[in-house]
Amino acid sequence: MRQRRETLRASCNPDSRPMRAFRLLGRFQFLHPLLYPLILTLLSAPLTTPLRADTISGTVKDPSGAVVAGARIEISGSALAEPLVLTSDDTGKFVAANLSAGKYSVRVAKEGFDELLTTVDLHGTADLPLSLTITPQQTSVTVNEKSSAFANSDPVYRQLRNNGLGDTFRCENFTLPIDVGTFELKSGTITFLATVNKSQTGAIFVGQGHFTLKPYATVDTNEMVRRAGGPTAEEDFTEAVFRFSPDQFSQFESTLGTRANTPAEAASAFQHWKDKVRHRHEMPEGMTEAFLESDTIDNVDADVLAAIYNSKHPSFFNAYMHGTPHKDLRFFLRTRVGAIPQMDSPEEVALVNCDGGGMNDGIWYSQHLKSELVAHTASSQQDRRLFATRCYNIETVIGKNNHLFSRATIMFEPLVPGERVLKFGLLPTLRVTRVTDEGGKDLHFIQESRKEDGSFYAVLDEAPAMGQVHSITVEYGGDKVLYDAGSGSYYIGARESWYPNLNGFGEKALYDLTFKVPPSNVLISVGKLEGQHTEAGFAVTHWVTPVPVAVAGFNYGKYVKMDFPDSITHYEIAGYFLTELPDRLRPYENGALRGMSPSSMTKYALDQARAQMQVCTMYFGKAPYENIYITEQPNFNFGQSWPNLVYLPISAYIDSTQRWMLFGQINSRFTGFVQEVTPHEVAHQWFGHGVGWASYHDQWLSEGFAEFAAGLFLQQAMGPKWQKDYIDFWERQRVRILEKNNFGVSPNDAGPLWLGLRLISPRAGQAYQGVTYSKGAYVLAMLRSLMYADMGSAGNRDQAFIDMMHDFMERHRDIPASTESFKAVAEKHMTKKMDLQQNGRLDWFFREWVWGTQVPRYNFKYDVQPAEGGKFKVHAEITQNEVDENFAMFVPIFADFGDGMVRLSQVPIAGNSTRTINFVLDRKPKKVALNAYKEILER
Repeated sequence: MRQRRETLRASCNPDSRPMRAFRLLGRFQFLHPLLYPLILTLLSAPLTTPLRADTISGTVKDPSGAVVAGARIEISGSALAEPLVLTSDDTGKFVAANLSAGKYSVRVAKEGFDELLTTVDLHGTADLPLSLTITPQQTSVTVNEKSSAFANSDPVYRQLRNNGLGDTFRCENFTLPIDVGTFELKSGTITFLATVNKSQTGAIFVGQGHFTLKPYATVDTNEMVRRAGGPTAEEDFTEAVFRFSPDQFSQFESTLGTRANTPAEAASAFQHWKDKVRHRHEMPEGMTEAFLESDTIDNVDADVLAAIYNSKHPSFFNAYMHGTPHKDLRFFLRTRVGAIPQMDSPEEVALVNCDGGGMNDGIWYSQHLKSELVAHTASSQQDRRLFATRCYNIETVIGKNNHLFSRATIMFEPLVPGERVLKFGLLPTLRVTRVTDEGGKDLHFIQESRKEDGSFYAVLDEAPAMGQVHSITVEYGGDKVLYDAGSGSYYIGARESWYPNLNGFGEKALYDLTFKVPPSNVLISVGKLEGQHTEAGFAVTHWVTPVPVAVAGFNYGKYVKMDFPDSITHYEIAGYFLTELPDRLRPYENGALRGMSPSSMTKYALDQARAQMQVCTMYFGKAPYENIYITEQPNFNFGQSWPNLVYLPISAYIDSTQRWMLFGQINSRFTGFVQEVTPHEVAHQWFGHGVGWASYHDQWLSEGFAEFAAGLFLQQAMGPKWQKDYIDFWERQRVRILEKNNFGVSPNDAGPLWLGLRLISPRAGQAYQGVTYSKGAYVLAMLRSLMYADMGSAGNRDQAFIDMMHDFMERHRDIPASTESFKAVAEKHMTKKMDLQQNGRLDWFFREWVWGTQVPRYNFKYDVQPAEGGKFKVHAEITQNEVDENFAMFVPIFADFGDGMVRLSQVPIAGNSTRTINFVLDRKPKKVALNAYKEILER
């Protein structure tokens, strides 16, 4: 995802860059924080005529709340000799009067809807609100008392949720080592929670304790110094709440000494813990709240439930410390699923300082188990899933009130024997009403209030058989997915969580999507349009993804379609634009935006998209999808890319003159954003979707590569006068990496590229953007420079780089890419010059640019003198400084003979040193330059 800027505080404006420390394509965009109370009621309008006693009446509606006329109502029972048949009128109403008291069955039928049967024990007047369920081919949600009885009602879950305190023991000088962390319970009491299902799942320590975390790897030690001010984390605490899987209780058994009375402080600490972990802020104040309180906020009781129901469930151990100086320091060890699942990483161990809006808020440590680090078996590509999703079949109705009603059938295969609890990412304002298994049997599910730990979990009645595909169906509905921007345009929120998403971007699955929307609007989805028709006053479209994709999404509004053929690559390209301005830009329609032409600007955007598709195909190989939809969105300052669906900001449809009139000045940074956004988002069809990333450490392979591709577009697709835009592009990237903020911290100062999202801190809010996007782009640009053939070489001088990128794409079409797997591809294709260590590896390069933060400064001097035979001798001197003695780089040298800079060769240089070189040219150059196109990162 390309966006104008980052912010550490969310905005109430749906068009802002809200605070979410993740990912979008930029999978790490901040998730929308506007989560308001969901009220899902099916109301019937009061009748205008008075009713007599013993009367059944009602109003028939569809899931969106629209009335259904012409429905057949059949009433039978009590003293009726034969069924009474009625038809709902134009307002959806019906009345059956003069009935005797008694029990009746009311059956409602309408073509395109499931038949509805309800019973009435009539004693006087019964006015029925009847909501029809659309048949599976169209979609729906239905609510009934039986289904709602399965919400949050699993008996073991209820025990966990309401669990109290158990036995208390004195605790003296007890040491509890947990991987790289050590808890010293020096003096106090430890109170265990009451057992649930014969399992012990928690303990509360009150007294004097100390916690230490000593990182194993150098990169983590450096990060701890940045975060905690020293190489280790040290914390005194007076309270600690431990929650763990039952198999971890044995670690506490040696503390079971003298029994003691339970101190009041234990109950207080436990309540304090509940207040923290069961509360979800409407608007996160810092990075850790944005992470931990996202759509997949941990419901610890549900996580414990999974471990109780499966003795083979991956072990976990959570510690929540109230100490000095940090009031909410959390240590997590969670095998397989990852210590912080919201980060989409298999790293099992983490330390998080939850400081809200404080200056020390952040993820201080996240790493694999120490045993894996020692054995060199740690990998971002470890499978962290408990279930593998095979297919989503989602049927959705968008009502006239912009509420969403859906039925999703998820086909999955278990990966861990015995698992019964599935956790989904689902926007908490979308309330689940029913979950059923493949036989239609109701299942228990968990979804607490949206203001609490309201993630959605489904609980299977029994563990599904391994090696087989199973399914569950989820019915849900609510708001906060669509925000009306005015004049037929909509902000699309919850782009990852508008449906129950089992594994996020961690896997690819097939999608079969049906949408039913008001006919005045157009819906554009991922996949291919397989069919469309109108029904019951709605426009129905059916979309299917031909290949598995990581995420599904849609755009929605009063769009006009424009097809744009590509005779070279033969991709099917179409644009969708809005003819009217959204409300926030309405005041400018007769001023700065008076001459705005959506049609012509769409052609321009489509021309850019087509050119970028051609450039990317040449350099990276065939795109994974045959079609791509370029859609306008009312958001002003960020773009996004989903599989074959690109969201461009409305600013991309405003020309430079209009932007100047709108801002009152020429804003060079925003001009750069507009220039980059379309090629960046189109490139995500390759990087991010064609090839995914394994963990947050590896997201630079998506965002950085897409940013590099935007620069490549400026060089390859903008005609003969590309040089200025290309140089300006790399200068913008350089500034984004090295420019210091008001705290005197540059993004590069925040840490190495490998840290990804963990770069974000209150003192370095722009670090993720500047490093992951811009430095990530530079890493690929520098590899291209290193692989570029010297002047006079036969063939395409970029061929080695092209071969590497084609290979990278092919190797990772079915598996996510990691930094290490990309490094292996680069080593396969590197030139002899690049093998500085004579070991066939690029350790030196990745150590400097991916795992390091050094950036050299270069000085260049040269002199040109006549030489024999009419040639010219160049004497040049290159100085590299502000690096350590082991830092090495190849720096390209260029010469201008009158037609622009031409690359001559590249020169190796190591450490803080000066290198002198001499070479002979056939012609006298007008100028000789080092790093003329700024493709090597330098200060």
